[in-house]
Amino acid sequence: MSINSKEFIKVNGTQFKKNDKSYYIIGANYWQAMNLGASEGGNKSRVLKDLKILKENGINCVRIMAGSEGPEGEPYRMYPALMNSPGDYNENVFQGLDWFLAQLNQFNMTVIMTLSNYWHWSGGFAQYVNWADPSKSIPYPPDYSSFERYAARFYSDSTIYSTTQAYYLAHIKSVITRKNTITGQLYKDDPNIFAWELVNEPQAINVGDNSHDIVFKWIDDTAKFIKDLDANHLISTGSEGKNGKDWFITMHKSPHVDFTSAHVWVENWGYYNSDDSSLENYQKAETFMLNFLQNVSDWSTQTLKKPLLVGEYGMARDAWSGVSKYSPLATTTNKEKYFTSLSNKIFEMEKQNACTGHVFWAFSGIARPSDPAPTWIGDPPHEPPGWYSVYDSDKNVLNIFAKHAKQVAELY
Repeated sequence: MSINSKEFIKVNGTQFKKNDKSYYIIGANYWQAMNLGASEGGNKSRVLKDLKILKENGINCVRIMAGSEGPEGEPYRMYPALMNSPGDYNENVFQGLDWFLAQLNQFNMTVIMTLSNYWHWSGGFAQYVNWADPSKSIPYPPDYSSFERYAARFYSDSTIYSTTQAYYLAHIKSVITRKNTITGQLYKDDPNIFAWELVNEPQAINVGDNSHDIVFKWIDDTAKFIKDLDANHLISTGSEGKNGKDWFITMHKSPHVDFTSAHVWVENWGYYNSDDSSLENYQKAETFMLNFLQNVSDWSTQTLKKPLLVGEYGMARDAWSGVSKYSPLATTTNKEKYFTSLSNKIFEMEKQNACTGHVFWAFSGIARPSDPAPTWIGDPPHEPPGWYSVYDSDKNVLNIFAKHAKQVAELY
């Protein structure tokens, strides 16, 4: 099958182009896709309903996990994992990923494929470290400082780096060269794949004067490895941008990284309290978010001359509405205000070629926390169910994306 190179999304300055037309992302995080697409233990009818709802509300891209690491029995994990041990894949889950990719054409959607995770909820870097050095067990959160130091060994510990990286690159090759069992197409030839993301939220490290060099080398080597395998698709890092300009530049300056990534988490980072109904509390969050977006946009489009995609953002439901903020019945007053403000800011930047879009966290669709386990709602296994989920019943929230879709249509 011959592939027209124009079918793949390309970078043009600080914009994306698809079929020579500007392409703006209005996206949803749907990390659970491959497990939901599996024949055993999945829920294909739910996926089709969820994708239909997303499409009806202007969503044109989903960001999903394309890597999860075993073994079974570890806490806070996606189960079953795609990879039980290095090179040992769960074919049922892999075929779930095949099936999900095969559905995207009918919804006119693209997908961002995240190849691993810095955090523990899919196994991620800590699992790679444990495979390379099983003498030390994974120090799971809530002690995040110990966990981050442990996971950082993936690229900071020279005694195991050759092993962790070899396992990781082998996984990348397995995914990129995978032949879809439904379409017969190699993943690297699939134009529905928008981009490869190296890892969800790689973290800055502090291991001495060469910390930046260590992280840059890992990003540069890995992105080059992907480009050598697959010249069709774009690459980004999956980073948050929370550590300031120097780290943002380090994580995105590689010539093999095509666009920059930023995530903004006001509650997790201490700029919002979802239990506080005061206007001052909300305004603190909105002000931080607007300033953060402007900074990462400037660093990306003015300093690096690369497109920016905001790959994650979210806000909890109102804790003061009479029910738990984790309940789907809780109101979304502040969430609606915040998502609207963020969407408006990004649209203003899109008009100046200073941003390419946003991907909200995260879509639960027709699922609810009260469903039989595993629920596969939008909140990963380590977080309170319902914290950041967006449901099919959140009409006002979904309408924000539909409105943005109509706005960017004017830019085409």
